[in-house]
Amino acid sequence: MINFNTKTLILSLIFLLNLILAKSFGISSRYNVYITSNLPNNTQPLTVHCQSGDDDLGYKVLHPNEEFSFSFRRKVLIGSTLYFCHFWWENKDKSFEVFNNHIAEKDCGNVNGDLDECYWRVQADGFYFGAHRYPPPPYLMKEPW
Repeated sequence: MINFNTKTLILSLIFLLNLILAKSFGISSRYNVYITSNLPNNTQPLTVHCQSGDDDLGYKVLHPNEEFSFSFRRKVLIGSTLYFCHFWWENKDKSFEVFNNHIAEKDCGNVNGDLDECYWRVQADGFYFGAHRYPPPPYLMKEPW
């Protein structure tokens, strides 16, 4: 008869093997999220602070036409991947999820195999989303200021 410690060890090894196989065979897609300031010239820069439950990406200051990006692998077997950002511009501020399971499955665009892209464009009237850079997609407003 197998004792408790042996069962725990076997289950742990199976879990680790699944995790290794998921990464090896591209089951866990890589994502690149881009945030671009399309705010008017001669205005204050955009300040952005993004983070997930695991990573704090810090504060970034973006002038018009500047871009900030981050990359990660989406969690597969346990939990989900979620990034949210807080934006400040002039007298406005807004925070929302820039990446979650719904956005990953419905909105982001596949580039090649296991790489997906998600583009956020910040404009004076709100936040627009596009699936990829090339060819340029139609950017749709997702969040107002």
